[in-house]
Amino acid sequence: MDFSLTAAQAGRRALGRSLADGLGATWSPLDVVRRARDAGVFTGDADGVADVVLLEAMAAESAAPAVALALHITVVRSMPAPLPADLVGAVVLTSDAVPSLDAGRLSGRAGWLAPVRGKGVAVVGARQGTDLVACLVPLDAPGVVILPVETNGLEGLPCAHLELANAPCEILGSPQPVMARARLLLAAAGLGMGRRALHEALVAARALERRGPGGEQTVQGLLADAATELDAAMVVVWGAAQAARVDLADASMAKLLATEAAQRAVLRATQAVGLGSFERGHVLERLSQDVRALELFAGRTEALREAVAERVLPRGPR
Repeated sequence: MDFSLTAAQAGRRALGRSLADGLGATWSPLDVVRRARDAGVFTGDADGVADVVLLEAMAAESAAPAVALALHITVVRSMPAPLPADLVGAVVLTSDAVPSLDAGRLSGRAGWLAPVRGKGVAVVGARQGTDLVACLVPLDAPGVVILPVETNGLEGLPCAHLELANAPCEILGSPQPVMARARLLLAAAGLGMGRRALHEALVAARALERRGPGGEQTVQGLLADAATELDAAMVVVWGAAQAARVDLADASMAKLLATEAAQRAVLRATQAVGLGSFERGHVLERLSQDVRALELFAGRTEALREAVAERVLPRGPR
């Protein structure tokens, strides 16, 4: 299944594949951002479908760099002015720890920030009285301490917690548009991971066919289910991306469907490939960790369902 794409959007799909080529194991977020900038990803008007197509194609080749770029694009599309060329934007991916905002200064802990560079900028959710606001924080500002976190999955994606002590910031406004865009773009990355898992399973299925009958029909059923769920999720992701302003409920639904479809695609691909998929370094071994991490970023499943429920189950009079 596919939608009709403009020439520019189709070009972004090809670009997504090429951006991951040659990065290697020692890639950095700045490498990815520079490549994207040189390729014109951030020029012109924001096109949600183009961003989604690019990240889906990129994640199918290399998941962690695609997630890094998704989070940087989230910051770029949330900024009133372009970011300087040497800065990488990062996003706090959980609301479990929220710093307080007072007189334009932040204090407290912000947990799970990615991708982190000492010279980057971060979008942090903060509590101002009873309200939540999004703030832009220079990571090299006084009062900012970066605490790196070692993670499983998304190898090479630098994550950290922030300790903030009267740190300066710029108030961006409501955090909902930032979180909505992050969820949508991470959903696109999830689609790409699921597509890669499906590809690996198809390779295994063709090998099974060459060995003769005895199980290929079962494998075909697994792959048909994976393809169906990924295409269904793609319809929702691309539909949400077409809006001029990304809606939080639509983006939450997109991420919920895409990450769950990707997880099931990885599981089914593992069944198709067999024990070889458990070898350290196998594509599916890495994807099983990557897609699990992605499910937790920018809202766990429960938070996504809550955002969707607030739309479809409005609170009326009791």
